[in-house]
Amino acid sequence: MKKLKNKSLIMTTVLITVFTCLTTNKSTAQDLGADLVSSYVWRGTQFGSGAHIQPWVSLSTGNLEFGAWGSFPTTASGGGNELDLYASYSFGSFGLTVTNYTFPGEGGAYSSGEGLLEGDYLELSGSAELGPINLLIGYFTEVEALYIEASFSAGPVDIALGYGNDSGDAWYVNGGSGLSNISLGGTKDIKISENYSLPVFGSLVYNPNSEAAFLIFGVSF
Repeated sequence: MKKLKNKSLIMTTVLITVFTCLTTNKSTAQDLGADLVSSYVWRGTQFGSGAHIQPWVSLSTGNLEFGAWGSFPTTASGGGNELDLYASYSFGSFGLTVTNYTFPGEGGAYSSGEGLLEGDYLELSGSAELGPINLLIGYFTEVEALYIEASFSAGPVDIALGYGNDSGDAWYVNGGSGLSNISLGGTKDIKISENYSLPVFGSLVYNPNSEAAFLIFGVSF
């Protein structure tokens, strides 16, 4: 219970700080969109089953951004509902992010003791652009799980390599450490009219730890 209260306090403090900055700055910008994916695979692990719709909305001012991201199955039996809140700040080619992950049930209802600001997992992450390589490091405070990912482009192909280390509960690699995500992907714009093109993307994902492979197709709106 103490950990839960600490997480709630952290997210509440972050939200108040971000909201104050956004509402007092006249240059605040908003953005929103959604992806439709054939399956929801994150860092080499599949969540739920079947197609998912993944909407997002964000507010930003200067280098500060606050947003919400979700993933919801297109069928009632799909499972894998997720609704996350995040706040990030960029320092040029570097960035810091706090993300609160929550998993509501059917109809958006949370289980007892859980809620939008009292999620199951809190992640602290940092990102950096190191020449052609994008580096991501994320740490889940509750389950003591570390994830490191390096991504880069080789011509038209986007490549990502992810390494997981589970100090506590089984998370990325069943309580151990090792490569958990190998991804090869690409994007394409399908021209619909003179003024609009539909962005589509696809990726082949392989998890060496679980020996699971996924072929994913998505459309962005």
